[in-house]
This record gives sequence, structure tokens and C-alpha cells, in this order.
Amino acid sequence: MHIQANYSLLPHNTFQIDVKTQYYIEINRQSDILTLRTDIKLASLPWRIIGGGSNLLFTHDLEGVTIRCTFKNITVVKEDNDNVWISVGAGVEWHDLVTYTVKKNWWGLENLALIPGTVGAAPVQNIGAYGAEAQDSITRVHALDIYDGQRKEFRHSECQFGYRTSIFKQQFINKLLVYRVTFRLRKQHEGKPNLVYEPLKNALESYKKTDLTPKIIYDTIIQIRESKIPDYRKTGNAGSFFKNPVVDIEYFEKLHEKYPDMLHHKMLDGSYKIPAAWLIEQAGWKGELHGHAAVSNQHALFLINLGGANGTEIEALAHLIQEDVNHKFGIHLEPEVIIL
Repeated sequence: MHIQANYSLLPHNTFQIDVKTQYYIEINRQSDILTLRTDIKLASLPWRIIGGGSNLLFTHDLEGVTIRCTFKNITVVKEDNDNVWISVGAGVEWHDLVTYTVKKNWWGLENLALIPGTVGAAPVQNIGAYGAEAQDSITRVHALDIYDGQRKEFRHSECQFGYRTSIFKQQFINKLLVYRVTFRLRKQHEGKPNLVYEPLKNALESYKKTDLTPKIIYDTIIQIRESKIPDYRKTGNAGSFFKNPVVDIEYFEKLHEKYPDMLHHKMLDGSYKIPAAWLIEQAGWKGELHGHAAVSNQHALFLINLGGANGTEIEALAHLIQEDVNHKFGIHLEPEVIIL
């Protein structure tokens, strides 16, 4: 454990925003928290938890202590004829985990390939893409209380998973540090592909469903993502900036009458999810610039750092988009990205 003062968080956020935190500490054992809490100065400051910074927008320097979990091992904890349970350290890169499971021919995470960030952030955000969410495979979340270092374990039913949220993002934000996550995955003969996302299903139409493997799904997802999503390593971004809004059937019918070509997806409860990217594009924002920030030409849901942008520029662009979409459609776009 090493305490660094006045530390730049540039390497720890995919928007490539250069802000500093008063103190930065990487946690790699349970006892680290208890040791840090014995320091009167550190204990008196606010503490903040980050992962890979792939869902954060920093708008100013941060006071207090920023901590990050670096547990990195993967362990098989249980196995039967059809399933395998693995326990994964929070510091493992998410895409590395997906690659690992695909190489083992295990079903469950292949639709979530190429999502940036760490395993520890996956249950917090309940990351999702292409018809799958992290919660689909999570059975346990193991966390440390950042005030006393005590271990806490949450079953799936206790995590309060929702669309891009969980109990760790709500009630326990900056209170519990996720240090390990347990996943239940299915072996190749037992699992089956998740093809609920129509573009993925179309991309695989040349295959017989029985011939599909986790590796084929994984490779196809990567091809789709690379073709339509800007690479954060080249152009700073934090993935989908806004959540896809959900409206009730009455409001959907009014909108659909006015915009018959509106993209939509009917939910199980009868409500409708409307792609935020479609709303943003219809409001005229795709490819538009705002200072050193812009809306991606590849995908309207991605706000990007053209180089040298600060967080307030990107936040201002987000507000302008929200105002225009609300004015045109009467829909408020809620950020998926956490703004600090």
C-alpha cells in the first residue's frame, strides 16, 4: 500500500480528463483499510471509490482520499457437470475476464465483451450491452466497509440490481468497496447464445444456432463494437453517456404517431424503451462540436474528448443535449455516467 498525494487521475479515467486527487491509495488487502483509518488526517477526510474510471466524468480536482481495489486473481470455487462458479478480484479488467471465460468455453459473459472498466465496477453499475447484463451471471458480491474494513457478502437478491444501478451505486455509494465478485457460468454443452439483441442476431444469421459458441458470439460482439463505438484509448469517452429512457404506453403512442419511424423496444411490463442515441440524433446533435468536446459521428450516445477538453465542457455539452431532447420529445435523458 502506497499513499500518493496530489495525484493525477489522468491514467484512471477513460474521458482522459487531467484532474488531481488530494490522496490516492490502491487497496490490495483487507487490513489496508484498518491501517489507513488509524491515520487521523486521512480518517477525517471524505473517501471516494473508483474502478477503471470508464463511467466517470471528472469536472474538478477532488478533495479527500480516492481509493481503488487492485485484487486481481480468478479462482474456480465450485463446479458441476453443467456449471462453474468463479470468484474474481475487483481489480481484474472486465474484458480480460470475458476473454478468460470464452477461452474456457463458458457461457455467460460473451455478450459483454470489450466493455472497459474493472470487475469491481460491474455489479455497482450493473453493466450491460447487447441483451445481457452483469447481474445475469452474478451470484455473490463481496465488499469491504471502508469505515471499519469489515467484510460483507451480498447474494444476488440483496444487490437490488436495476437498469445500470444496484445497491452499491445507491445506498452504499462510497461506503462499500467491492473486492470480489462470484459468477455462475454454464459449460459449452449446457449454455446457449443470447440473441435477443436484433443486430447481433442478424450478424449471426449465417450460422445454425446449434453451431454457435461463446467464442463466435465474443468475436462478433467485438466486430460490432469496433465498427460503431469510438475507442477510448484513441478518443476519450466513457461509453454510453445517457441511459435509454423508458416511457409508458400512452406517451409512447403519442410519440409514435408523431414519429412513426421512432426506434423502440417493448418491455415486459408494457412500457417502451426508446434509444437515447436515436433521440439525440433526431435533435440534430450527432457529430456536433462544443469547444474541445463533441458528440461522436460513430454513435450519438457517445460524448467524446477531442483533446484538451475539461470535464465542465463535456458536462455543458450534455446539458445542451438534454435541453434539446426534452424540448423536442418531452423526454429527460438521465446520465449513465457519474459526474464528479
